[in-house]
Amino acid sequence: MNRLLVEQAAHRAGIELSVGMTEQVCEFIELLKETNDKINLTAITDDEAIATLHLEDSWRVSAHIPENATLIDIGTGAGFPGLALRIVRPDLDVTLVDATLKKVTFLQKVIDLLELDATTALHARAEDLGRDQDFRDCYDVAVARAVTALPVLSELCLPLVKRGGRLIAMKGSDDQTAQSKRAIRMLGGELEEVIRYELPGMDWPRSLVIISKKEMTAFRYPRRMVTIRNSPL
Repeated sequence: MNRLLVEQAAHRAGIELSVGMTEQVCEFIELLKETNDKINLTAITDDEAIATLHLEDSWRVSAHIPENATLIDIGTGAGFPGLALRIVRPDLDVTLVDATLKKVTFLQKVIDLLELDATTALHARAEDLGRDQDFRDCYDVAVARAVTALPVLSELCLPLVKRGGRLIAMKGSDDQTAQSKRAIRMLGGELEEVIRYELPGMDWPRSLVIISKKEMTAFRYPRRMVTIRNSPL
C-alpha cells in the first residue's frame, strides 16, 4: 500500500497519523489485497481508490466519536469503518460484526497481525445481538456503512446503543432521513444532524446521519429480519 496515499487520505479526514499507525494501516491493506485474491472482500483494489473510498471515508466518522467510546460496527465487511477507525483511534473499544464467516476470519487475522487489543471480530447478525442482553444497550456508538435502508438500519442498530449514545449511519447523496422519521422516533432516537462531505474523484456527496439515542428502545425491537424487511417501521 502506498504510504503517501494513506497519509493524504488521513490529512483530508483530519486524522493525525503516527509512524506506527501508518505502518499498521499499510499492513492491513496489504493483507486485504492478498486475501481478496482468494475470497471476495471488496471490489475496490486499487491503492488510490482504497485510500479514498475505504480509508478516508471511514476516518471521516472519527470526529463524531467521543474519546474512550465503546463502538460496534454493524456489517463491517472487510473492516470499514470499524477496523480502520480502531487503528487510528487506539482509545476505542471496537466490536466488528459481520454475518459472513470468511470476512470475520479475515478480520481476526488482521487483529492478530497488528496485535490490536480492545478489538473483537464477531460472526453474528445484528437482529440477534439486539435481543441479547450481553449486547443490548451496551455501546456508546453504533456505526454502519452502506448496509441497508435507514429505517431498517435504525431498528438493527439503536437497540445496541446506550441511552445518550448515537448511531452514525454512513449514506450517499440520499441521506434517507425523510422516510425514517417515524422509525427513529419509535426506536427511541432523534435525528441530531446530517453532515455532507465529498471524496476526491467522486461525483456525488456522502452523508453521515447522526441519530441520538434519547430513550430506551422498546423490547419488541429489533424484530426478526423477515418481519423487518416485509414491514419496515
